[in-house]
Amino acid sequence: MRSDQNEIRPDPTVVLVDDLLTDIGRGRVRVPAFQRPFVWRPGQMLELFDSIERGYPIGSLLVWQTDEEVRSLDHIGGMPIPPPAAGGSISYILDGHQRVSTLFGVLRHSLSSRADQAEQDWIWRIYRDLRHDPLVSERYRHYRPEGHPPSHLLPLAVVMRTMDFLGHFRRVELQTKDPRQVEELIREAEAVAQRIKSYKLTLVRLQGASLDQAVNVYSRLNRTGTRMDPDQMVSALTYKHARASLADRIDEIVTSIAETGFGELPRIAVFRAMLAVAGETDILSPRWDVVARDLQNRLHNSIPDTERAVGLAVRFLQTEIGLPLARLLPYSHQLVLLATFFHHTPEPTTAQVDMLRTWFWVTSWTSAFGGATSTLLRRALQDVRGYALGSGVLPISDVGVQPMPDAFNLNSARTKAYVIWELLEFPRRLDVMGQPFDVVKVLASGESQSYRQVAPGDKRPANRLVMPTRPEVRLIDALKNLDLSAGQLRADAPRDPWSDLLERAASGGRAISATERVLRSHGIPFKAWRRLCEGNKTVFVDDRAEFLKQQLREFAAEIGVRLGDNLEGVADDDSE
Repeated sequence: MRSDQNEIRPDPTVVLVDDLLTDIGRGRVRVPAFQRPFVWRPGQMLELFDSIERGYPIGSLLVWQTDEEVRSLDHIGGMPIPPPAAGGSISYILDGHQRVSTLFGVLRHSLSSRADQAEQDWIWRIYRDLRHDPLVSERYRHYRPEGHPPSHLLPLAVVMRTMDFLGHFRRVELQTKDPRQVEELIREAEAVAQRIKSYKLTLVRLQGASLDQAVNVYSRLNRTGTRMDPDQMVSALTYKHARASLADRIDEIVTSIAETGFGELPRIAVFRAMLAVAGETDILSPRWDVVARDLQNRLHNSIPDTERAVGLAVRFLQTEIGLPLARLLPYSHQLVLLATFFHHTPEPTTAQVDMLRTWFWVTSWTSAFGGATSTLLRRALQDVRGYALGSGVLPISDVGVQPMPDAFNLNSARTKAYVIWELLEFPRRLDVMGQPFDVVKVLASGESQSYRQVAPGDKRPANRLVMPTRPEVRLIDALKNLDLSAGQLRADAPRDPWSDLLERAASGGRAISATERVLRSHGIPFKAWRRLCEGNKTVFVDDRAEFLKQQLREFAAEIGVRLGDNLEGVADDDSE
């Protein structure tokens, strides 16, 4: 420890839950603004109260006691907190925000909230099932009532206040006809309330620490609970009272992109882009305390440039690559490197755009960033910067370029690249009735079965289709009956003249049937479909796979990429 730093004196004490909640309600215990937001899931909240009732330890709370004024949250557990009293000592929570917010939000929330607040407040409404029922395995639950809940559910919001507790059971008595049942419910509720009220928490106070020391302590608290992301760690280490945190600014960038319909970018990718824009060379796993010390002002100053560079990178991915959704980005490192390029060259030449397009597809098809190391990314960052500044070339390897994944696995960068290409190759999809549908909208809905198997068990991407059917209809049956379904379209149904022209050109000038039109929209050769109708599912997949590979070869030739004889590459879980 440096000689100019204060000596930190930990002071462990034991407090009752009610005493802690009282201090929070009076503004004497607060959450510093550099803390992460409340992120616990409902199940974690229920487990906390179950542990308390059983007497299990829930971990100590670490607070920083100081006379120094620190910007803090004005709400805890969804409830407003009064400002601290002038001149008094304040305790700031460094470890335990999620637990404290859950306790305060649930036990101090009012049950008489207005109806228009009920929906947003449901997460704080936790109830204890008072029945002695062996079939009831979960004693605690969330409940969103319309009116009063069943009499056997005890709202935890009443257990700390005697008048509220009595008022609740007066209503139970009016609802329940059996006095013995009411007596049993009251007896169990009193036992629950006593266990919660008498539960003791270990509170460790840090006394004599400076703000820098407190933030450093906070940044090292990754033992349990919700782990800090690197950006949140550096945000804590570079926290200053007068400005918004890095984590908040990254959230703003992610939100602004998501609101365009593109979806949420990986926060870690935006943070790494910020590091690159600020001049850091190791963007993967540097020593975060060193980064915070050496780059803290440059990081905050680089936020506007990062926002602009990330926006240009996303626009390039959308317009030049055809990437419709953020979650289909093969590697988050690609976004970081593109943002670095556009930071230095916001208006690239046509030749540079073409080179970046080729670079994107080749890095996606060669597992270039699968298991990327700091050394690999440092070299890639140097190459991109040099190319953007005109002092170097962008190396693009033609070794091991395999655009077809051997199995359909959306955790694989190669599979994500295949999906992007397929959306480019077959942009206008028709359902089994021959009606167009928005394939990107289907993918954006997040349905796990958007890409459905035709033949069960075959993992190849040629066996996957995005084709809506009625819920009770299997995809293979819908395809086999395609003649009947698509044939129901009226012959005079409105058609797109341009689509008709393209179809005739592809068919040697002849008109094609409604069935062929549906098949072509999904990249299914007519002969492959006939094989499927005959019951030969394997040959169907074989034929479609060969057709897709030929289309991929033509696409690769258009962007100047040479492909070998074997187009299939391993679809490893390598997409970060």
